[in-house]
Amino acid sequence: MYNPLNIPLPPARLLLYLLPLMVVGCWFGLRNRTDAVWLEAGDLLRQRHLLIGEVPDSLQQLYCRLHDLNYRPGDSTAMRLISRPYVPVIEWTRFKAFTQAAVERRFMVVSGVTGAGGTKLTKNMARLVASRPENVLEIDCAPQFDLEFHKKYIGHEEEDRYIPGKLLEFWERCRQHPEQRFVAVADNFDKINPETFFGPELWESLSSPHDSAILGGKTVGVPLNFYFFSVTHLGPGSLIDMNEEHFKRLGRQYILHPDARELTAVLRQQMEKLAARTNPDDEEKSRLAALRDTAQVHRFLFYFLKTNKLLAERYAPGYQLGHGSNVKNFYRAQDLPQLKQTYLNHINALHPERPLTEGDFDPLDFTVRTGGLEQGSNFLARQIQYLEDTGYLVEITMVAATALLTMLAGWWVFRRREQLIRRYGERAQQVYHGFETQAISAEIAGRRLEEIKNEVDNLVMRRRLNYTEGLYFLAFIEDKVKRIEFARNVSENFLELFNAFMEDNILTESEYLKLKQFLQSIRHKIPSEIYEQFRGKVEGAYAAHHD
Repeated sequence: MYNPLNIPLPPARLLLYLLPLMVVGCWFGLRNRTDAVWLEAGDLLRQRHLLIGEVPDSLQQLYCRLHDLNYRPGDSTAMRLISRPYVPVIEWTRFKAFTQAAVERRFMVVSGVTGAGGTKLTKNMARLVASRPENVLEIDCAPQFDLEFHKKYIGHEEEDRYIPGKLLEFWERCRQHPEQRFVAVADNFDKINPETFFGPELWESLSSPHDSAILGGKTVGVPLNFYFFSVTHLGPGSLIDMNEEHFKRLGRQYILHPDARELTAVLRQQMEKLAARTNPDDEEKSRLAALRDTAQVHRFLFYFLKTNKLLAERYAPGYQLGHGSNVKNFYRAQDLPQLKQTYLNHINALHPERPLTEGDFDPLDFTVRTGGLEQGSNFLARQIQYLEDTGYLVEITMVAATALLTMLAGWWVFRRREQLIRRYGERAQQVYHGFETQAISAEIAGRRLEEIKNEVDNLVMRRRLNYTEGLYFLAFIEDKVKRIEFARNVSENFLELFNAFMEDNILTESEYLKLKQFLQSIRHKIPSEIYEQFRGKVEGAYAAHHD
């Protein structure tokens, strides 16, 4: 690019060097990470999770430890206890941990979301702990029957005498057989008021294991071999919100989260059952093909885990759907719309402030489509999310926008000034070039340069050019003026010397040599055209008298 003022141009070569670094930096900054939930789903598939029915010996060993019995290989007592009417579909490690916690606590509130299997888990645990079916009391609660439950299970006055209920009779059996364990399971205990169920006297006595209550003239206390487990729903839908007063009397809360391990084991069990069919129909063949497709099961497990994580973070853990809900049936690729709709119906039926929409599943679809990448997990997106969470995003956006506008305005002003300087520089260069080629005289060139100088002074006064830029350009003009003035003076000196030597119309050899020496000394100080003109003049005059 023509640059008469020698103004520094953008370092193009430096940009070429920096471009690969910028590309690599952008790639790292915009590259999404693998979703951790996607990796978790993959790990679940690589592990083998066993159901209770697959580990009868381990179940028997647990039973023997609970009751201080010697283990005998082949003994199926524990399996018979929990197999009524059929072997429950429960993941083994989950059941084992739950049972050990229940025995240790004695009183415990079991809370789980829809489909978490709280009732099934608790009732089967109760049979194993009690060892005898008759030592288990199941209380299935229903709304709006608080007083009826109190009469049925605690007792009531009738014709001046107190009729004890089923729970008090159960406690009497506990006292008669102190060597045995007795377990009561109150299912849906959040559907009624626990205080109304026990009555004020007995409810108050539950606050301490050594307290007792007077009912019907008799002292009533909780037997030491009695275990009580309340099964409640975690999340919206409960009539009674459990608080510290409830946990103080009913035991600490044990939360059952959706269990992907049990879901994985159930899917494997279903695959094995379908594979054993002799004449499967088209629906069964389709389901078997989906269960054998590891990639498809991986995607389904990811959807199950990721959607529940989304619900827990946006609403609360109680809004999740467990592995035993209808979602377990929608593992085929064509079932994905039904899987989404199940979650939509579940959440929006609870009327949250922010409803769940189809668009909320877009990040999950992105992860599945990209083979596990988490949408918006790149460095830039994480920083923006962090700033948004901390409340600084709006402020930084305003500052950045202001800085950008300022930069653009500054760039526009700079470009305008650069164009002005370039235009006047080209005009000055054209004037000087005209002088060099003798298209115009030194006087005309000087006058035109002076006009340009005055115009630039005017621009500085009007602030269309700043003072520094004006000084820079005026120095450039002044240099051209000095060159023209010097060339004119040198030319006049040469012509005076030439004319003095040619007064006798003869140019001697010594005069010729002096003129050539003089021309050589000023060769780089005058335009080349003038130099050639003067040299020709000297050579012509010398040749005229020495041929």
